[in-house]
Amino acid sequence: MKACVLEDIGKLKYKDVEMPVMKKGEVLVNVKACGICSSDIPRVFTTGTYHFPTIPGHEFSGLITDAAEDVDKSYIGKRAVIFPLIPCGECPSCKEKEFARCDNYNYFGSRCDGGMAEFISVPLWNIVTFSDDIPYNTAALIEPMAVARHSTRRAGISKEKRVLVMGNGTIGLLAALIAQREAKQVIVAGRSKSKLEFTKSVGIENVIDSSSDMHEEIDRITEGNGVDIVIECVGSNQSFESAILAVKKGGTVVLTGNPYGDMNLPKASYWKILRNELTVKGTWNSSYNDTCNDWKDSVKMIENGEINIDKLITHTFKMEDYEKAFDVLRDKNVLTCKVILNP
Repeated sequence: MKACVLEDIGKLKYKDVEMPVMKKGEVLVNVKACGICSSDIPRVFTTGTYHFPTIPGHEFSGLITDAAEDVDKSYIGKRAVIFPLIPCGECPSCKEKEFARCDNYNYFGSRCDGGMAEFISVPLWNIVTFSDDIPYNTAALIEPMAVARHSTRRAGISKEKRVLVMGNGTIGLLAALIAQREAKQVIVAGRSKSKLEFTKSVGIENVIDSSSDMHEEIDRITEGNGVDIVIECVGSNQSFESAILAVKKGGTVVLTGNPYGDMNLPKASYWKILRNELTVKGTWNSSYNDTCNDWKDSVKMIENGEINIDKLITHTFKMEDYEKAFDVLRDKNVLTCKVILNP
């Protein structure tokens, strides 16, 4: 089969590799679509994966084409997305079924081979099936959508709350679209003029420029009421500080964006947390258990037509054109949101 293989930092090649061999409890998935996450860019060009060679990709969907002997064969022929984290099952967090907090997890696309390939063998436990009504490209967004769903859940959004989302990348936009179903009002802050226009085009009414006087704009939009919740989806010092300064007294800041580097908070902003009695919550990945499953929630929202995420896909490429796909993502002059590779 063909796959994109990261042989070393900056050395991603499209080449022939051996077909995966199913282990007990696994199914074989014919990958139909794989999204490129913003975290894949430093993973490919700067930091590398945990070992070489590695097939990147953790946002993927496909068709189950085979199953191990101990797996129910009725899964063959079903469409599926894959929760990319493989928990150890033994640590305290796993015992509590908080698998995203696992101490010794494996991960498709960074710690083991991922979805930038024609086929991948995955544990049945990691499989979430979806209906034929959802296109494979759309389904590839369920991974970032589950992350966004986790953030909105942690935020404690309700009908009387006003929400500000800092950042209008894929996860920021997904968080805003989900929050609009649950909140009194949602505002999205971003910097690029073209991306702000794009934000409006996907269904976000209240959009502000984070490089201008955000507080004045927030007061105008909320009629002086301010925002109760800020979901930070950038991961920069400036965005973190802006989130603290923007939220009203007694409010909640949910941190979702992966940090670019060390986070340094000015003393005055730290005082805001103390004196305004703010709640600051961290999030990572998504909930995936029998009582709280952000993946199944996301599939249900799409299948029921509660949220339309198709417009977030701005580019699609054949997998052999992976170089063009990464070039587009790294070109600051090109407006991108989600870029999809199709084997």
